[in-house]
Order: sequence, then structure tokens, then C-alpha cells
Amino acid sequence: MKKYYFLIRLCMFFMIFHASSFAEPILLEEIIVRGKKEVPQEECLDIKEVRETPARDVGDALKVIEGITAIRKGAIANDIVLRSFQRDNINCLIDGMRIYGACPNRMDPNSFHIDFMEIDTISVLKGPFDVKNPGSMGGVVEIKTIRPDKGWGSNINIFAGSDENISASFNVSRAGERLDLLLGYSHRYSLPYRDGNGDRITEFDSSDSNTYKKREKDDNAYSINTYWSKFGINLLDNHRLELDYARQEADDVIYPYLLMDAVYDDTDRLNMNYEISSPGHHIKKLKAQFYWNQVKHDMTDEKRLSSMGFDEYKMRCYAEAATFGGKFESDIFLPNGILTLGVDYYFRNWEAENTLPMGKQKMMPDVDSSNIGTYMEYGQPMGEDIRLTLGLRFDCAKTKANDDRTDLYALYHNTRDREETDSYAGGNIQFLYTPVKEIELFGGFGAMTRPPAPDERYIAMKKPQMIPDWVGNPKLNPSENREFDFGVKYLGDILYGKTTFFYSDIKNFISVYDLEGPVKSARSFRNVDATLYGGEINLNLFLPFDFHLQGGLSYTRARDDTNDKPLSEIPPLQGRIASRYDVHRYFAEIEGIFADGQHRVDPDLNEDKTPGWGIMNLKFGLKFKKMNIFAGVNNLFDRYYCEHLSYQRDPFRNGIKVPETGRNFYLNLAWSL
Repeated sequence: MKKYYFLIRLCMFFMIFHASSFAEPILLEEIIVRGKKEVPQEECLDIKEVRETPARDVGDALKVIEGITAIRKGAIANDIVLRSFQRDNINCLIDGMRIYGACPNRMDPNSFHIDFMEIDTISVLKGPFDVKNPGSMGGVVEIKTIRPDKGWGSNINIFAGSDENISASFNVSRAGERLDLLLGYSHRYSLPYRDGNGDRITEFDSSDSNTYKKREKDDNAYSINTYWSKFGINLLDNHRLELDYARQEADDVIYPYLLMDAVYDDTDRLNMNYEISSPGHHIKKLKAQFYWNQVKHDMTDEKRLSSMGFDEYKMRCYAEAATFGGKFESDIFLPNGILTLGVDYYFRNWEAENTLPMGKQKMMPDVDSSNIGTYMEYGQPMGEDIRLTLGLRFDCAKTKANDDRTDLYALYHNTRDREETDSYAGGNIQFLYTPVKEIELFGGFGAMTRPPAPDERYIAMKKPQMIPDWVGNPKLNPSENREFDFGVKYLGDILYGKTTFFYSDIKNFISVYDLEGPVKSARSFRNVDATLYGGEINLNLFLPFDFHLQGGLSYTRARDDTNDKPLSEIPPLQGRIASRYDVHRYFAEIEGIFADGQHRVDPDLNEDKTPGWGIMNLKFGLKFKKMNIFAGVNNLFDRYYCEHLSYQRDPFRNGIKVPETGRNFYLNLAWSL
């Protein structure tokens, strides 16, 4: 691998030298453009902004948006947390397609299954204000992929950072009047990174033999190959068909936070869209979408000391997940606004088999989940200064465990149910008021429900000896978030600012807890009532002499009202401040990121308190006609720190907190041909 690392650096040097003949100034106005285009509750991240950072995945990249944090289990595959909502409490979609990981420990969260080179923008809608997709209780993250430009085009991106963190990717495209095609490939590789103490994340000691074997401590943290294609055809002047296919092969992905690591995680994604623009006098658009994806995931403890004395491993879990679905949607012109009507459906199958010395067992007992829903959204101006939006949604969801694990359900929850149907409704009303040109007031009320996830109802895992079992709760009710949002946005010539406050009253929030059984305890799920409130502040100040200041804060406070205690897994107060000098052809930025200590923890789950921390980052950039070059150093003072969030709910957690990266250097080159 070191040979390839040297070749990539040599290639980068050649490309930088060759590109100098294309020098031309390009304006850096992403923040201004983003601020003026976004809808009130939505924020958008352009892939150009991601390229300035050493982010390894979508979860890592989105942390620049106030209100978003991530959960780290290893060097990659960070799971998104939005205003403390995580997992199935938020939706993460790729071009409108639902995709689910196969791992019961969420080694492979939804956002893991796509490469940066495929992405155009990532939009985040906070709160229960999405009626176009089922289950967006806490918000939705929408990843939109690139489309080919007219004519021939190609893009090359090469990233190199500390700990042999390497990413090399390219795409090539051709778009004509009738047909367009895009093909791409990416390779990502890294060693385990070093923390602020200079130790690799694989270098920890564990009393229960979860320590990595000596030869594994300096081995791969991950090796990922991704292939993708997009084909489009304009059948008529107003008819367009698009077909996308992508495959990701992730090998040797380590997860120090868990008892096992991924041997492989293979993903196939297929998406088809058919759109008709202006098919009739009163119809603006008709759209049909069909998609299918599957994930095959294998994980073992073969890299750990726990596997010593066994042929290959002591523990193994093999899992598969498959999802297919579709959506029909139309936009209709009405005298005073636009009405959107739609119907959608998806079917998901999930199964996982666990192997221990005590034998094999169906941990996820071949669970089928399906949802059919219909929705409408109507936006209407109420004069020149006020706009109202109304949304409604109705759903019917079914879950069924095909394999019989009812012995555990009966033991801990006194039920043998393994099939359930849930029907529910939701909606929202939003307003946008512009009293003067520079000021926008926005707010709304939303109510959205999501059914229990398959693992929350039907996971079944017997642990050896007196180690607590894991068991789902078939009696769970759907969770409903009833939330008020209010905010102010200022769009001035030298100042852009946005402040948002929210208050969530959640009925039947699904929470992790420990329960006592007749023989030993188990970890399971229950419904509680909960309250969450907080907000975000973001300010951008454009100063003379090409300076720009930016800062932001986010905070969420949460309480389990049923049991009168803090809700678990809640991030603390976090903030960011940055100063940027930008003269169009190049820029330099210094950034500080900090988090307060989190002392509001759930004592019943033995959740740990986390001290506060602060780091400083530097980055630089050069822009030419055909090339962008970014370089930087994160965690300049090599601080050792850990993010607060950790998965109390994972069946295979080992109690090790994974620290964040220590001082790390990076260089990123993006070249368009």
C-alpha cells in the first residue's frame, strides 16, 4: 500500500504543476448563495464545501451544520444525529430512495452507502415538516446525486491525509440533446487514525479480550471501492427517463467501539425516475419513481484476542437487508398556489444470524416491513409578504417476524405476537413572513409519526451466562412528535444570520432500558413520553479587506417525562467560530470548534458523563480555471477528546469510547476537464 501512496502523491504533484496554466479567479460565495436559496427549515450543503474538509463520509461532513452531530464507532461510517433524533427517528434518502443498512449494530448507517464523488448537494430539513416521505419524525436528510452537464466532461478528485487516508475518484460523462451517460469509480483506504495521545484507535486494552491482535493494530481501517452509473434519455420534449445503478464494496472496516469488525459490506443500489413536465394546462409535473437496493454484511471478531483458540472467530454475525419501493407524485397549478399530491410504498426485509460457541440463532428473525401512504402539500401566498404551507399525510405500516423467536418475547414481555399493523396520520402548517426586505420570520407546527423499527420490536439475542440478553418489544406503539418551530432570518449586504427555536412534545418515544427477567436481565425497548427543546444560531459577517467571520451554536435539552430523568444519548451545547480571508483566487481560514461537557445522562443505563473540549483547525485553498486545491490541518494542538454520543442500544458494544482524530494533515485536489 505504501507504494500506491507514493504514486498518488507523485500524481498529485504532476497535476498541480500542469494545472497552473489554467489560472483564473473564481468567486467564493457558497455561504451567501446557500443562505438566500434555502427554505426556512431547510439547510443545504454543497459538495464544494465538503471538499474543503477532511470529512470521510456524509455523517462527518454534515457536522458543519448547526444541530447535527454524529456517532463514531470507527474511522468511517459515522451515523447522523439531528437535534438529538437518530436512527429511524430521521430519514436519510438518496435521490428519494430509502436505503437501510444490514448490521444490527448500525455499522453501516444509511448515509454510508454513497461516495462523495456521486453527490451534488445534501439538504437537511429539521423537524417534522416533511410529508412526502413516511416516518420523518425528527427531520430528513436528502442526498442528491450529480447529473451530467452538456457535452463531454470528466472530474478527478484525489485526497491524501495523515495515517494514509487516501481517496481517489473520477467520473466521465457525455450529455447530448436526447441521451446522457455518466460513469464513475472511487477507491478509499486508510489506516487506523491516531488520537490526541498519539495512539491508534486500535491500541486499547480491554479486560474481556476485545483488544486487537498485535498484527491487526496497524492494518486497514477500511478499504472501499464504489462504482456508479447514470443513464438519461429525453423521450420527448417534456418526458425524461433516468436510470441509476451503483455498487459499493467495503472490506475490512474496523469498529473499535464494538465486539466485532466488518469483513465486508456490499451494497447494490438501483433507482429509476420518469418525469413529465407540463403534461396539461393545470399540471406542472408528473413523476414516477421505482427503486431497489440490497446490503450484504458479514462481521466477526477474527481481528480480536477473543478469537484466540478458535479456527477463525469466536463470534460472527451475517446479515442481509433488501428494500424496494416507489412513488407517484404530481404538482398541480391552482389559482392561488401549487398543490402536490402523491402516493408511496416501500417493502423492507431484514434478517441476521448470529454465531457464538453456544450455537447459531436468528438475531433478526427475517422481518418484513411495509408502508403505504398518501400525502398532499399546498403552498399559497397570502399577499406579497406572507406565505402559508399546509401538509397532510396518511400511512398504513405492517411488520412481521417470519422466524419464531417468541420464546424470548414471552419470557420478557409476556407476549407471543410477531405481526403488527399501524395506521397513523400527520401533517404541518408553516408560515413565512417578510415584514421588510432583509428580514424573514418563519415558523410552524408539525406532527409526524413513525412506527417501531424491526429491531425495536423483534430483535432476539440470547447472551451466554449472566450477560444481559437483547430482546425487542412487540407491544411497542408508534412514536409521535408534535413540534413548534420559530425562527428569524436576516439577509443583509454584510450580515447573514439565522436563529431557530424548537419545542418537541413526543408521545411514545422509543427508549432503551434494562428490565429484569425471571432468570437474568435483558436490554429492551419501551415507550415513554419525552420533551425536547433547544435551537440553533448561525451568523455570517462580511468585513472589509476580504475578511469573513462565521459562527454558530446549537443546543438540545431532553427529558424522559415518564420516568422523570434526562433522556439518554443527547449531545451537549456545541459551537463553531471561523475567520476567513478570501481574495477569490485563494483563501485561508482559521476555525475553532468546541463542545460543553454533558452531565445530563441516564444513570439507569450507566451512560457516562463527558468533559468539554475545544479544537482549532486551519485550511487553505487555491482556485484555478480547471482545478481546486485545498489543504489543511485539523486539531492543530493535537487535543485528545471524545464526542459524547455513544450507542447504549447496540447489542455488541464493548464499552470502549472511540476518540476523535488527533492532529491530521490533508491535501485535496479536484480537477474538472
